[in-house]
Amino acid sequence: MGGVVLFVLWAATVAVLFAWHPPTKATAFVLAAGGLFTAIGALDDAISIRKRRSKGLSVFWKLALSSVAAIALFFLFRDVLSVPLRIPFAAMAVSLPPPAVFALTWIVFLSTTNAMNLADGLDGLATGVAILVLAGALLLRPSSTGLLVGVPLIAALAGFLWINVHPADLFLGDAGSFFLGGVVAAVCLADGTAFFLPILAGVLVLEVGSVILQIFVYKTMGKRIFRMSPLHHHFEVSLDGPREHLLPAFSWPEGKVAVRFWILQGAFVGLALLAGRF
Repeated sequence: MGGVVLFVLWAATVAVLFAWHPPTKATAFVLAAGGLFTAIGALDDAISIRKRRSKGLSVFWKLALSSVAAIALFFLFRDVLSVPLRIPFAAMAVSLPPPAVFALTWIVFLSTTNAMNLADGLDGLATGVAILVLAGALLLRPSSTGLLVGVPLIAALAGFLWINVHPADLFLGDAGSFFLGGVVAAVCLADGTAFFLPILAGVLVLEVGSVILQIFVYKTMGKRIFRMSPLHHHFEVSLDGPREHLLPAFSWPEGKVAVRFWILQGAFVGLALLAGRF
């Protein structure tokens, strides 16, 4: 549950900065998103700890609570979410009707939080990816809101990464992964860069895509395409013996997998920045 520590430090820092930069509705939106999704993840972690098992909330309850949080945020901050949305690789922006904004808000929050949760499978992996995604979001659309909430979080994550790299002394837990996913989603929605997220957070897309592809191929062909999903596990040193899978596997140490995924994520950030130059 190290994510709870991260959230408290981040929220306290942002509150202190309010002395120099008064809060706006957009700032409140990001803070509320971070708080709600931290609470969902912390509940999941608490159940895991109490019942002494690896799984806390069921998939149904995770999706249900995340949906309630996304819907609440939409109705509480409709004016924040009504900003024009920039289109990647095009010098244009579009304004969506309220039903489409509602659907986009729900999709972005659920996909980003769950993708970050999947990426939190190796020491330091999700933390490093989140730093790069947040930095890319700030560079893509610099704004006072983004700087006020993004810079303190990047700083907190950099400090957290110092003790979260392999072998980790403190773990994000679902509280941390849901917190980071919620903040990333909220920043992009508030700044009108939600359509850039599939590029900007490319590693998260690969992680989710690998799970979907693994299940689809196994259900249809009865074979695994990866040694294990999400994708980062395919590259790890195998600890459970050989498995039959379609793609050639690797046996990289955990630290090497994390660093190489960070490098890949940096390339996706560069591509997103290029997409925003048009």
